[in-house]
Amino acid sequence: MKENLILERTHRVHLKPGGEICNRLSRGTRVVAVQKNGEWVKVNWRNGKKKGWIHIACDL
Repeated sequence: MKENLILERTHRVHLKPGGEICNRLSRGTRVVAVQKNGEWVKVNWRNGKKKGWIHIACDL
């Protein structure tokens, strides 16, 4: 699953689903969805230099 997304709202980035918060992504940030685990989506941004999990309640 490699899907380009533009975030509609601010998200907190976690190291693993439900784990420690490591970053925040503001609204309008372009990310690439790499993997999905329930309501959690693993994303990359800044050309793959940054990675983490965000919680998205709606289905992609």
